[in-house]
Amino acid sequence: MIRLQGKYLLTFPVTPGEIEFRGYGNDIESTTSINLLTNNRISGRRPKSIAFEFILPGDIEEPYIEVEGYQGPRAWLQGLDRLTGAEALLTIDELNLAWNVLVGPCDGRFVGKKVDYHGTIELPLFVKEEFVEWSNQKQLLSPAKVIAKQQKARPNTSGKTAKKSKSLVEPAIQAIQRDRIERKLASVYRTIGA
Repeated sequence: MIRLQGKYLLTFPVTPGEIEFRGYGNDIESTTSINLLTNNRISGRRPKSIAFEFILPGDIEEPYIEVEGYQGPRAWLQGLDRLTGAEALLTIDELNLAWNVLVGPCDGRFVGKKVDYHGTIELPLFVKEEFVEWSNQKQLLSPAKVIAKQQKARPNTSGKTAKKSKSLVEPAIQAIQRDRIERKLASVYRTIGA
């Protein structure tokens, strides 16, 4: 039996014959503690999503329906629409598995005289971006200290010289300003020396 449990509980009325785990691979998980230190580790091989085909019987009196209170495919699909776009807990009793997944829309169509709904659904695993560990230990409740040291500029080892920028002030005006500054400095030296 497969259940989706979010704001609402939604159980698939017929257990699918096959369940496919897609996108196996190693992931790097990072956890950030309250003192803003991040630990990275390689998680084991786990799927990126869970997919399967399912049947929603059109006749609610069918003997192979496993859920009491099943009201038909249209009511069930309306329940799926309420969960779409949200995080839900997917439990598969036969495999003894429970995963947090994001519920998305399903693809399918109505088939046959009894108007059964044959559909497929893919549920990507929900992984939170940041997980903050809380503890009442004193060292975790204070934020990490950030120490910034001033570093010397790296020497130019490439042999290239910087481009000289052109001044916006004309050279004649620069010479006049330089003369004024030199005269002021000379008068200051005279008053100090006198």
